[in-house]
Amino acid sequence: MQLELKAFLLLTDAVMITDEEGVILDVNSVYVTKTGFSRESTIGQPARLLMDTHWRGNQTWSGVAKLMKADQEVWEAQVTITSVHLDDSLFYISIFNDEFS
Repeated sequence: MQLELKAFLLLTDAVMITDEEGVILDVNSVYVTKTGFSRESTIGQPARLLMDTHWRGNQTWSGVAKLMKADQEVWEAQVTITSVHLDDSLFYISIFNDEFS
């Protein structure tokens, strides 16, 4: 478990983890820096992603998402959302990269 935690903390992309209902369980420090929202104020809130398609399911989706930052500016990023089954629960891991090629 320590290795997974270290990887989560050291990623250079923003990461958000939600439960099956879309409630944010955790974000990494890059997410905090990019959005301006504190980790504490983000956890427990519903994930509100404005994506270029309607997506919900138990698969992987990749596309462009827009998020409202704390200063009301829109942050646009390439996002990959992957579902993860752990025990009897379903989680979604979203990885955001705003360095478009």
